[in-house]
Amino acid sequence: MKVDRVISRKIRIVSNKISENNKLLKEKTIQNLSKIILSFFVSLSVFAQNSTTSLTPASGGGSSTTSTPAYLSDSAVKNTGAVTITTLGRNVQDQNLNSVVGWSFAEFGIKSKFNEWFAFDFNLVGIFGEGAGQNYLSDEGASANAIIIDSIGVSLKPIKQLELKAGVLRYKINPLLSTMSANTSLGSEQTLEFANDSESMKLSFIGNEAMPSTGITKSTVDKDNTPFFLAGTIKAELNPKIIKTTFKAAVTQFKMGNLPKSQSKGALTGGNSRASVTGVGDQMEYVIGFAGYESAGVIETEWTSNLTTTIKGVKIINDRAFDDNNEGTRGIFEVKWKKGNVTMTPSLSVFSIQADTTPAPYSILPNRLNNREGQKISLSVDFEKQKLGFFGDYTKADVIVGSPQLTDREIYNLGVEVKYDLF
Repeated sequence: MKVDRVISRKIRIVSNKISENNKLLKEKTIQNLSKIILSFFVSLSVFAQNSTTSLTPASGGGSSTTSTPAYLSDSAVKNTGAVTITTLGRNVQDQNLNSVVGWSFAEFGIKSKFNEWFAFDFNLVGIFGEGAGQNYLSDEGASANAIIIDSIGVSLKPIKQLELKAGVLRYKINPLLSTMSANTSLGSEQTLEFANDSESMKLSFIGNEAMPSTGITKSTVDKDNTPFFLAGTIKAELNPKIIKTTFKAAVTQFKMGNLPKSQSKGALTGGNSRASVTGVGDQMEYVIGFAGYESAGVIETEWTSNLTTTIKGVKIINDRAFDDNNEGTRGIFEVKWKKGNVTMTPSLSVFSIQADTTPAPYSILPNRLNNREGQKISLSVDFEKQKLGFFGDYTKADVIVGSPQLTDREIYNLGVEVKYDLF
């Protein structure tokens, strides 16, 4: 859905990366990535300058010229780029929180495809905020204004069936639908996909590795105990052209480990159970693990050229948590109706997620559904030619098991988005 796709990712960036605890890690990461990118482009520049050279034969007149290889020639490089501007008003309120925030996002993204097996892309995001955001973004009331790297990485495709990615990438548990917010961190991804000639049947094997963003705080991360996220997925897709219905299913085995105290400090207010942690304040740490399975399915039916319905469902089980707090389910029903230049997409989502399915601080505040059940309704209206969209949603999330740190919550979103193609 548009709100989950556009807003949740960007606000999660604000929540996770603006905080003071993340400053050192972010600066070090950006410095290292900058050096890599600079070296990459310098190498290309030197290569380009030397790729066309006039040669004088040892005997006889005339000269010969060597040209730039086809896979690096200007005609072979395909560049795509866009700027997306999003303006959002959001209200999150319960007995402990009343946050009314206005935000604007300017996202700048470019992808360069040098040939069929190598591509480079990056996305920068500018965040400009105002309003009562101090109790939403951080305890210290950090400013919402920032320019950050959302993602940057390279893609290699040595053979048609295999794609490899590395860099600052987005990661989540199940690729079809997950109960935990998607995050961005240093990591890698591998996809091995097989399909028949008509591509009506596909089978994919996906691997993800990441170092979850955690910040750096003295004595909270032990040497040689780097936080990690691992996931392996088997995904199948069936698309019989006759009935115009696509079936997708994916099963993911996941594991997160070495989570530092700086994250477990927010476990209880995020929705994890008291039994999941020990200690208080800065000395709080998880006593349970997070590893298990998340399974999801999608059924998409094209009833007419103007009407499409989609049903999604997901279930998660954390094998490392206590049995009465380790399961969660979520379902979505979506209708997409297109009339000329306008596409309307209403949807309804229901969820019931027990406290310790995932570490709550790794989801942004509006998507921390641990120990909550409820509904979400949303509507988006898109104008294709103008590349303009309006969206809004309402979420009612009630606490499953009573906790002094949690109360029933309501969330409202209302926004507009416009996209400009650069080339």
